[in-house]
Amino acid sequence: MKNKTIHMTTLGCDKNTIDSQLMLGLIQEKEYSIQEDPKDAEIIIVNTCCFIQEAKEQSIDYILEYAKYKESGRCEILIVAGCMAERYHTELNLEIPEIDGFLGVGHFENIIDLLNNFENTEHNKFMGDIDKECVSDIKRFIPKGSVSAFLRISEGCDHGCTYCVIPKIRGKYRSRKSQDIFKELSYLQENGIKEIVLIGQDIAPYGQDLKEGFDLPSLLERIALNYEFDWIRMMYLYPEGITPELLRVVAEYPSICNYFDIPLQHTADPILKRMGRKMTLAKIEDITALIRNMIPDAVLRTSIITGFPGETDLDHQTLLQAIKALEFDHLGAFKYSQEEDTPAASFENQISDDTKDERYKDIMMTQQEISLKKNQHQVGRVLKVLIEGIEEESYIGRCYGDAPEIDGTVFVDSKGTALIIGNFYPVKIVNALEYDLIGDIENEFTK
Repeated sequence: MKNKTIHMTTLGCDKNTIDSQLMLGLIQEKEYSIQEDPKDAEIIIVNTCCFIQEAKEQSIDYILEYAKYKESGRCEILIVAGCMAERYHTELNLEIPEIDGFLGVGHFENIIDLLNNFENTEHNKFMGDIDKECVSDIKRFIPKGSVSAFLRISEGCDHGCTYCVIPKIRGKYRSRKSQDIFKELSYLQENGIKEIVLIGQDIAPYGQDLKEGFDLPSLLERIALNYEFDWIRMMYLYPEGITPELLRVVAEYPSICNYFDIPLQHTADPILKRMGRKMTLAKIEDITALIRNMIPDAVLRTSIITGFPGETDLDHQTLLQAIKALEFDHLGAFKYSQEEDTPAASFENQISDDTKDERYKDIMMTQQEISLKKNQHQVGRVLKVLIEGIEEESYIGRCYGDAPEIDGTVFVDSKGTALIIGNFYPVKIVNALEYDLIGDIENEFTK
């Protein structure tokens, strides 16, 4: 099947992005042609997500749309990969007969075997080994012009939160061996990547299941000392894993972004307990205070679930008050999704969609005021900005406080100077919007 054209659509989280890039790396090595437009591809792969109901619906919509290309386009083979394939391949096989193959989350490296099977046998799926060792000795496909890349340092999760299906889809927690990480870092550096984003379901416990002597602080220190990335960013740090030693390392090395993504999910103690979280509001307050005391210009992001079963008006008000007091720089909210095979799905006092909608709006309106206030404090500062593109008449980029794809943007007036996409420039912030910043190019960085 070599020389066929292949299109890959990636849905969901950045873990899926990495899986897709690993698959595309293998595909590229085998002389397949990667096609951006699915209508022109002979083989279409949809790397799916099913974390919440909205993600399931989006995945189904894409699968059904691409199934039509078997008649209206060039599609000969339609493959469903990722989380939805892992969890619902039996149902999808019955309901959407246009699907030709399935690739579970533990088997992205079998993509070539799957494609070869279409020539030789009727076996068209690789499924089930979700707890396999976290390895990937594959040269990832890096899109042309990329300056930022995600780097997986762990897979799976042991937390057992009552609302979450991730352990059933991606398996138990496994740290990736440090030598595999270092090898991939060298590859990313050789390919011109300037920002790496360390990811996992929760990266804070990194190394505790290995016998290598590396934990997250020592891993960060090794990366900062031995590689030339301008920015090293962490994503998905459960609060109980944030230690003074981790904060010491972050504060010591300029290349490690003073950025902390801490998924709290709630702040009312009764809801945290029902969620199976190990936190209390008092502990959350202590941890955020510790971060800000040790790293005064730290940027904090969190995510919140609203409408969890049993959430009372008082719990909601407690949450709003905590949001106001903690003043996260970035906050995302999700409406609770009643996921089958999770304990919370059978909890009493499920919350109506209308109430979820109202509470979601309350949260986002509260955060909107905080975000504007935080951005206004940046006015007058000169920030290091990574230029990523051009929008209308302004260059657009990010500062250390903005993670790729989820946070705000800095709009830069270059004053007629041509800027190079992928380079860093000093930008003086002159105006603040609710989520974005506006700045002018400067001649040099200042403290």
